[in-house]
Amino acid sequence: MPPKRKARANGEGSLYQRSSDDMWVGSVTLPDGKRKPVYGKTQAKARAKLKELQAKIDAGLPITTGKGVTLAKWLTEEWVGRILPTRVKAEKISQNTMNSYADNVRLHIVPHIGHHEIGKLAPAHLRTWLEELAAKPSGRQKKPTKADPFPPVALLSGRAQAYAHTVLRIALNDAMREEIVTRNAVLLVDPPSGKSSRGRALTEEEVNAVFAAATEDRYATVWTTILGLGLRRGEALALRWSLLDLDQGLAEVGQSLQRVRDAAPGADGRRRGRLEVVKGKTEKSEATIPIPPVVVQALKDHRAAQEIERGDAEVWVDPDLVFTTGIGTPIEPRNLNRAWTALCERAGVKDARIHDLRHTAATWLYEEGMELKDIQHALRHSRLQTTSEVYTHFTKKTQARTATVMDGALKRLNLPGV
Repeated sequence: MPPKRKARANGEGSLYQRSSDDMWVGSVTLPDGKRKPVYGKTQAKARAKLKELQAKIDAGLPITTGKGVTLAKWLTEEWVGRILPTRVKAEKISQNTMNSYADNVRLHIVPHIGHHEIGKLAPAHLRTWLEELAAKPSGRQKKPTKADPFPPVALLSGRAQAYAHTVLRIALNDAMREEIVTRNAVLLVDPPSGKSSRGRALTEEEVNAVFAAATEDRYATVWTTILGLGLRRGEALALRWSLLDLDQGLAEVGQSLQRVRDAAPGADGRRRGRLEVVKGKTEKSEATIPIPPVVVQALKDHRAAQEIERGDAEVWVDPDLVFTTGIGTPIEPRNLNRAWTALCERAGVKDARIHDLRHTAATWLYEEGMELKDIQHALRHSRLQTTSEVYTHFTKKTQARTATVMDGALKRLNLPGV
């Protein structure tokens, strides 16, 4: 009688080639007795994955097969708890992006479909989830007033629904990479048709009205700088005198002042935040760009006024910061938003955001005949498509130019009646 084959101990893997598709399959018995498979097109790739898995087991890292694991458990413990913090540390995503993903998981995913086993998540579950999101009240409701004591309940916007769909898609893509699931069920369900807020370019009349109302505005030079350089709000607030060469008319831009919230809420359940200067939005965000002479003069005047204010102040925290509060501290981005809203109300300009000044800058450059590729570099976009589809708005001026160009082409032809 042949000797009985010795059973493999936990962590000891097996490897074989599957006859149906020639894939190499490896598996390991986890400490809880469950089997965890790995796959590879070659024996070497499968063996490498097997060794990596065994190393994680030896290091005591959490391993799951996906069987019996709920979506809620994997999202909260693995994705939000382990994978996303690693990406923040590696500077692949920002802390604010991670917080946004985590909030979406907590508010819009786990309460609805978190109880489903992650490996058995089906398109039917996701369609029901999206239907529930469409009927879900928004977290932002109008407050009752005397004129409108019972305002209608606002539902979750299409954009918010689409974002939740995107967050879950990203999470399940990571689950596939971790070999927790074999497919991303979210890809089998169409996302909601929520449209992103595209923004708009202000008309010349609106810009004149805003800047006329900003004559005595503390932030007048901020608005001029954002429009003249096509900056994002946070980029303008992060500007430093040491990064500006007003004699040569050059500025190093790209870093951004943002309020970064803590990953975890405090004892009172609220998530604290702090102002931080963070890296640019993309690799192309950081660059040295020319400053138009009009903006150079505005910045020189602002620096002179700031020096007087600093001399009169009892304390000035950061003398290198271009735009500050009355004591030399960074400007809170939300306070700048409030100042812009108040300015637009005084100017009689409706539905305009600070970021629309950047849209305006791009559109003006386009109207003046600047090539899209050059506008892309001026705005420091990583993709030309972003510049063309989002930032260069088709205005009456560009429409008129289109008609003029077409008229010239038509006149070269022998058209009847022309």
